[in-house]
Amino acid sequence: MDTELESFLNTLGEAERAGGRVLHELMELCGESLDLRELLRKVAHDEGYFAGELAAHVRRLGGNPSSRMGDFVEKVRAVGDLRGKLELLNRGQRWVMRKINERVASIDDARLAAFLRVMADAHETNIGAVDKMLAAPPR
Repeated sequence: MDTELESFLNTLGEAERAGGRVLHELMELCGESLDLRELLRKVAHDEGYFAGELAAHVRRLGGNPSSRMGDFVEKVRAVGDLRGKLELLNRGQRWVMRKINERVASIDDARLAAFLRVMADAHETNIGAVDKMLAAPPR
């Protein structure tokens, strides 16, 4: 496996694991907003799925998947309020989406490229859902 591709996929996997941890912590801060809690549960599920699939692709292509977690968790913990944490979460999601979009056209493995396009699309959907929730009055 190309070491640059392996590093790229492992970086994404580390970011997804960090995102999953952040989302589980944010669910605890939702208070009475059940809609927000369910949305974050769905996004957390996606993060876990994508982290696992990235590791599977690294293995399939002959690389060694990372088990590390990105430093994003500490960045979100440092933000004082839930809204700020959610806005930072979306910035992190946009970063993942941008990194995928910058790289996907140069990936020769069709299965991996297809997976990454689906992953980027899911991140875009999740960003939109969180943005919508942030714009709506709490319920």
